[in-house]
Amino acid sequence: MQTTPTIRLISVDMDGTLLNPKGRVTSGNLQAIRAAQQAGIIFSVATGRFYENASIGIKDMGLNCPVISTNGGKIAAAPFGEVIASHKMSADSALAVMRQLDELEAGYYVFSDGLVGVRLPHDRHHSQVEFGDDRMLHETNTRYLNGHDACRDAIHRGIYKFYVHTFGDRDRLQHVRRALQGIPDTVLTHSSETNIEIMPPGVDKGSGIRELAAYLNIPVSQVMAIGDQDNDLPMLKAAGFGVAMGNASQDVKRQADAITSTNAEDGVAQAILRYALPSSGGQA
Repeated sequence: MQTTPTIRLISVDMDGTLLNPKGRVTSGNLQAIRAAQQAGIIFSVATGRFYENASIGIKDMGLNCPVISTNGGKIAAAPFGEVIASHKMSADSALAVMRQLDELEAGYYVFSDGLVGVRLPHDRHHSQVEFGDDRMLHETNTRYLNGHDACRDAIHRGIYKFYVHTFGDRDRLQHVRRALQGIPDTVLTHSSETNIEIMPPGVDKGSGIRELAAYLNIPVSQVMAIGDQDNDLPMLKAAGFGVAMGNASQDVKRQADAITSTNAEDGVAQAILRYALPSSGGQA
């Protein structure tokens, strides 16, 4: 394990990292985050969730911090705050992906500003279930529309990514992944073993923390990133110090500078106290 640099910016994944297995942030994690903020360290969230979804979730936690959403597709200074950067897929590549997914009859979502296109007629995005359509509309100005035409319209507005799911059928998901490989100007990643995320090239959580760090005038050598899945690897590599969760994939653990406890054991808090705030009592 390398020597821990001075940490001025912490960037943390949400699902599987900051949030526990029940999808909640614990008091232990919140206390450590606030201790870091009080010490002058900037805390940020870097998530695959779309911007409005991430913002309402962070707001509900009682946090005010920069947001890297849709795997680096949209970066803001705060939940519902100033937008620092925005990167969308080209319409041609997005339409090519859509044609392939429709041919395979795959379920997917597309994310535009204030709009989520849901391909299947009776499918619901998890943010609809978690926060409700009314709250998402009134608090984040986000609408959900189902069907082929809705997804096509979203693509023409400009989308940040596709999120593909096959309701737990991993063999089918691998078939879809193979079919998508080779579509120009796209990159495939995933945030769990049950999805595929399709992004524009050069846009990921690593580019997200580089852009955020530049905006804040902080060298990336003084950034600590914490995550658990393949879509977190770019930011763990880009950061001066990358930490894998105890529940992370083996590939993420192999490439991290350190490993903390799981998301069921306040692994984020332990990493902050140990590596960013060692004088607070965390074991070095």
